[in-house]
Amino acid sequence: MRFTILLVLFGFGGFAQSHLAKGYVHDIDTNQPISYVNISILESSIGTSSDENGRFELEIEDKDLNKQVHLSSLGYLDSIISVVNLIKLDKIFLKAKFEQLDEVVISKKFEERFLVVNPIDEGDLCAGYGTDFRYPWILALYFPYDETYKNTDFLKSVKFYFGNFKNRKSNFRLRIFSVDENGLPHEDLLKESVVVELKKNQRDVDIDISNFNLIFPRHGFYVALEWLYIPYNAQEVTFCLDSKCKKKEKRIRHNPIFSAFCDNEEKFKVAMFVSGVWKFKVANRYKSEDRLIPAISLTLSN
Repeated sequence: MRFTILLVLFGFGGFAQSHLAKGYVHDIDTNQPISYVNISILESSIGTSSDENGRFELEIEDKDLNKQVHLSSLGYLDSIISVVNLIKLDKIFLKAKFEQLDEVVISKKFEERFLVVNPIDEGDLCAGYGTDFRYPWILALYFPYDETYKNTDFLKSVKFYFGNFKNRKSNFRLRIFSVDENGLPHEDLLKESVVVELKKNQRDVDIDISNFNLIFPRHGFYVALEWLYIPYNAQEVTFCLDSKCKKKEKRIRHNPIFSAFCDNEEKFKVAMFVSGVWKFKVANRYKSEDRLIPAISLTLSN
């Protein structure tokens, strides 16, 4: 089966003059480094992630010097600083987010009954989502609540599919979001970072989230894959710049390539976090009206 990879492509060219921003992101209260912070220059096509030690490095063009930088990480308040400060400062601080927990009723989980939501067969996979150059983004699929889930409404696991893209070893982060008044992803439902390591050529990964004791929200929720722009995930590849691949260029791709299935109906809601904001976005298969739906399924339990 032939697969198409949809890449997030932005303008790419040589820098007339560039400035190197490098430093660390730390917790303002504990002074501990914060790993995998999403660092995006607003209204631009560049960004990066901090690594497992909180370190980041980003090359910035002259034309972006007057812009602002959006920093976000699970468990921390979003922060916006100027590009100039990003270049000047060798340490940036974020403040932890302390949330008042809603009153909840604890019920016992039996895990005797299971239900798979959005089951996917490998034969359904038709394309993939990948990344190009230096822009960190998050891709999310909405799961609406259905009354048939009421007897199995604990979230047991999330499964991502990677088809036959023969990914290298790579890390990505699982994100689960509530829904805002506009129907877009809102607050993190996972209160700690879940970073998943994908093995070489691994075709799917089923992530156990039962320890979080999450009940399927009645307003639905989003499951998302966050690409991490860290050296471990970087791979130099050759991209075709025209339909016949006569023009080629070597660029850096950040793994993994994430599978999608094709559907021509409007029943699926897909959102993308890019340049510091969430927006509805679903791609179409090349020269087709089929929509590329992120290949994610859930397992529920009682």
